[in-house]
Amino acid sequence: ASYRAVQWRNRDARAAGIPSWTGIPLEDDDADAKYAALHDAHAGNVRDLVLRMRGFYFKNAQLLSTRDDFVPPQYLEWCKRTQDAAPTEMRPGEARAIAERELERIGHAGAIAEWEEIPCGVASIGTVHRAKLSEKHGSRSVVIKVQAPGIERRFRADIRTCIDFCKLAMPQHAPPLEEIERQFLTEFDYRAEAANLREVRDAVLPKWSHRVDIPAPIEELCTKTMLVMTPIPGVKLVDGIRQRLGEIAEARGTTAAALEERQRETIASGRISGRGVDDEARATRRANALIALHDACVRRPRVVARNVVAWTARRLGFAGRWAPKPVAFTPSPRLINVGEILRTLLDVHADEIFEHGVFNGDPHPGNVLLMPDGRLGLIDYGQVKRIDEATRRCYAKLTLAILEDDVDEVARLCQSDPPEGFGGKSKRADVDVAYRLAVFWNDRDTDDVTGGLNLQEFIDEMEARDPVVRAPTDMVMIARVSVLLRGVANAFNVRLRVASRWRPSAEALLRRADPDYYLLRK
Repeated sequence: ASYRAVQWRNRDARAAGIPSWTGIPLEDDDADAKYAALHDAHAGNVRDLVLRMRGFYFKNAQLLSTRDDFVPPQYLEWCKRTQDAAPTEMRPGEARAIAERELERIGHAGAIAEWEEIPCGVASIGTVHRAKLSEKHGSRSVVIKVQAPGIERRFRADIRTCIDFCKLAMPQHAPPLEEIERQFLTEFDYRAEAANLREVRDAVLPKWSHRVDIPAPIEELCTKTMLVMTPIPGVKLVDGIRQRLGEIAEARGTTAAALEERQRETIASGRISGRGVDDEARATRRANALIALHDACVRRPRVVARNVVAWTARRLGFAGRWAPKPVAFTPSPRLINVGEILRTLLDVHADEIFEHGVFNGDPHPGNVLLMPDGRLGLIDYGQVKRIDEATRRCYAKLTLAILEDDVDEVARLCQSDPPEGFGGKSKRADVDVAYRLAVFWNDRDTDDVTGGLNLQEFIDEMEARDPVVRAPTDMVMIARVSVLLRGVANAFNVRLRVASRWRPSAEALLRRADPDYYLLRK
């Protein structure tokens, strides 16, 4: 209510004819100050509630954390920690006790020889631990994911409460939430996640094993509440990039925090605008080539010259305080090519969606590892969505229609019944609203789409113009992938048009399934 009051005073009071001398209308700067005070007052309370209730609220915090412009900084700071570093709700020793009890129940008592009590990851519904199996089970190193007791019941109650509230207060959010509910509730059977891992590995790795890896499930040891799988070496993507930034900062005689702050100030000043993913990849390759050239032409010759002087001084018997000591040459740390990483993520998910019809609907940054060999580790396949060929064909057409700014075709695909469309329905069938929402969720959220409104204002505006009756359900999880991947890019000031990157996959599908489609390039 406090937030809405400030919003009304800032946005609507003057339009309602209330004069400024009453002190009720707020200018933008005054409204920003009041919002900041509300954020300071409430962010900690909301954080504590999310960490206590977990489940669905935890999932939403992960989604919000992927974009710096979704929530204020006071909320963003703790939302980012939900990606993989939130505190566990299980007591010390509880996860191992659950795992051992489950293993004994399925006839594998004593299978765990070693167990790391500190989780290597904290998921929305459980914790993940490194372990080693007994000699009888091959002495293999494994990762074990254990579901928190009672979390499924709480999750079901929480998301149903949110849906019921939205139906009363914010009906525009209820239809997509119901599809998300159906998908999320599949996450509570880890045997299904084991099958997901196997299916996605078999689909993706034959083509992409040189760029990515996916854990292999040990299915005979998995149960409804415990998942045992092979480990993927590496660190979380953001942590790996931050670690490399620290190495670069040290080489430059500064700190990672100082470099990050300088970059933020540069971006905020407008001196650097967001680059596309291909431009980012090329810029990083050029920068690394210049670093290598500087090493070869400047730093290495300096080291060689220093060592020659040191060797000569020793040979002539002049070694002393003034003589330099020999040093080893250490190459300068290279930049991690974020553009290449994003291209890999986009291309792999395009392959999953368009070619195989089975994809991970939860690719947030905490589910991407940076492996020592430069590949990406893709983890957490609890949210796998399957779509049939008719849906894939519709999504391929939607991708091309968005790229061609074909407003009528985008609206037709969103509002037509399957198999010709996604089956969405709205009260007025407003073509422009359908187009803007489809572009926002599946391609980009630039000002030409949103009119400069923030997320909540944009959704509210679209709902006011044309209320949603039925969401295009099979599009919801694909759109979630688009939003999450754009969030990863946004964190590194890269601006994505997802449809542009997915065009080749969409066209390949249509050439096979509908070669006469009028937007298909000949």
